[in-house]
Amino acid sequence: MMQAKLLSMSVVLTVLIWASADSLVSETVSIHVSFEPVPAVGAGEMLVEAEHPNVAHELQVSGPRKLAEKIRNAAPRRIRIPVSQHPTGTARIALDRNLVKRLLADQWSDFGKLAVVSVRPDSLSVIVDHWTTKEVALVLPQRTLTYDVEPQIQPSTVSVRMRETALARLPTGRAGSLVGEQLQIDISAKVERLLKDQPPGRSVTVPVALDARVFGLDAKLDPGTISVTATVKAERTTAQISAVPILIAVSFPNLEKSYRPVKPDGTALTLVAPPIQVAGPTDAVARLQQGTTRAYGIIHLKQENLEELNTLLLMIPEYYLPPGIELAKEPEPVQFILKDVSGIDDEN
Repeated sequence: MMQAKLLSMSVVLTVLIWASADSLVSETVSIHVSFEPVPAVGAGEMLVEAEHPNVAHELQVSGPRKLAEKIRNAAPRRIRIPVSQHPTGTARIALDRNLVKRLLADQWSDFGKLAVVSVRPDSLSVIVDHWTTKEVALVLPQRTLTYDVEPQIQPSTVSVRMRETALARLPTGRAGSLVGEQLQIDISAKVERLLKDQPPGRSVTVPVALDARVFGLDAKLDPGTISVTATVKAERTTAQISAVPILIAVSFPNLEKSYRPVKPDGTALTLVAPPIQVAGPTDAVARLQQGTTRAYGIIHLKQENLEELNTLLLMIPEYYLPPGIELAKEPEPVQFILKDVSGIDDEN
């Protein structure tokens, strides 16, 4: 029995000795990692990315054999590495062994028991950029439409948040351009595309969505939509209108009397004005010519006219025309003789 106990204790001690010895054995293994640069705390509006994001770095790490084997057999690691403030451009970040070990241990606790022997390559090339905010003027230099009231842009300036590298690459003399120190967006084409189908001669306001991509794919405009108010000039034409009816109007005290206009030769006068010249939007003039809309004239007889019975009168009617249409030139007067026929009508 004593021998069995001694044998068991020997086996246990042997296992413990081997386990302890195995844990003390150090092994160095190679692993591959990629570095993901990120702005360090306090780096403000800085942006950073690896210049060659697909390049892997080889690390030699040393430590207990089992842990080293476990690390070697794991999937490739991606390490976030903070980058302190740098000016826009490229920069080279030194990959110090102690820094790399600290970053590894912060993200994976197993690396706290390992030492980083070497890093190849021992630096990381990064591209640094910064966000910047600029004022942008909205302009309409290229116009094909004509206006009764010029386009009014509200607001006329917006702000853009963009990368400094995109700002440096901006072209001149076209949309999203840098003119001197002033950023501009030419919104002519978009505005006129929205206005060309609006009713001419009428004030309209259209919303215009702005495209920030002229300042870079990740640029943002504030506000992103503005409004433009304008009155597009209607296409105008001039035409002659015949057979415009004429009305004779007298003052209220003379309504009880009857008056009849006649031609100078005494024959009955058809109350139609001589042809008149009108001007206005082409479609409105066409409707008047077709009879869809009407025009008429009124001759307002004053008291002194009523005292000139049987006398040749030359009077220009006051013309009432459809909205948007006006007389193109001074109309001709209507010639007539005014007769008092109230007694004749009573006899009849």
